[in-house]
Amino acid sequence: MKRHIFLATVLIVLAANPAMATTLPQWHKDLTYLSSEALAGRKAGSDTGAQAGDYVQKRLQQLGYQTQVQPFAFKQGFFQQGQGRNIISNDCLQNCVVISAHYDHLGHSGHNYYPGANDNASGVAAILYLAEQLHPLRKHITFAAFDAEENGLHGAKHFVENKDHDAVRLNINLDMLNLPRANSRLFFYTREPLCPMAKTHLDNSPIKTQLTRSNRSINRRLDGERIDWLRASDHWAFARQKLPFIFVTAADAPHYHQTSDTLAQIHGKRYTQTLQLLTQFIGELLGAHCDDFHVRE
Repeated sequence: MKRHIFLATVLIVLAANPAMATTLPQWHKDLTYLSSEALAGRKAGSDTGAQAGDYVQKRLQQLGYQTQVQPFAFKQGFFQQGQGRNIISNDCLQNCVVISAHYDHLGHSGHNYYPGANDNASGVAAILYLAEQLHPLRKHITFAAFDAEENGLHGAKHFVENKDHDAVRLNINLDMLNLPRANSRLFFYTREPLCPMAKTHLDNSPIKTQLTRSNRSINRRLDGERIDWLRASDHWAFARQKLPFIFVTAADAPHYHQTSDTLAQIHGKRYTQTLQLLTQFIGELLGAHCDDFHVRE
């Protein structure tokens, strides 16, 4: 489906339901577009993948951020090279907390495409939400939408390898945030000590959370494949360079890498609570009560 057909469909829906135009939260609008057929699965190196990056950049600029496009090349198959594009806010110059999410996905196969609503439009919509909520802290935060994660974390690796390590205080990486079931948990996987004030938000959250330091504690709550969560997403690019990280994921992803990973599978209430929790958690983490990562003027 071409972009104009998708937009026409949206207009028809809104015309039939005029209240939707004003009542839909911005995260829902972001998720709707990023997982739409118009973007055909956001494959790294594709035209629609670039359009997804353009969308993220425009949204950050609308929120008052300075941005840059960070191009890079990555291996694509045995003999081809792809061209990726990281979208980076650059209001923070040193001692930055990098809040990241990858915006690429699997693209399409024949007439079918992979929407990637949970993986990882949910993470991208979250960084856009956080960019708005945490705008007063913009000189201490870098928002990073990484490309080519699905191909081997290439965007995150390029960012880290071309960044002064002294400029990175902490990476908070968001990947697959949907909580599909009432007993699903949001995991905060880190090797770093967290101050009690930040952990209090996790303990008092309306959604189930778990602070963990090992693969075992995540995997034992999931059925099926045993996953190395340390290397599962872009935070690994930071960890391998001995930079501190917090990986936030629901892990429970029944539609992982399937064409059924659609907006309809996102549980709106729990996702909203997740966004609110992340805002409180990160705000507290950077606040004066937390000595490990709080911002210093």
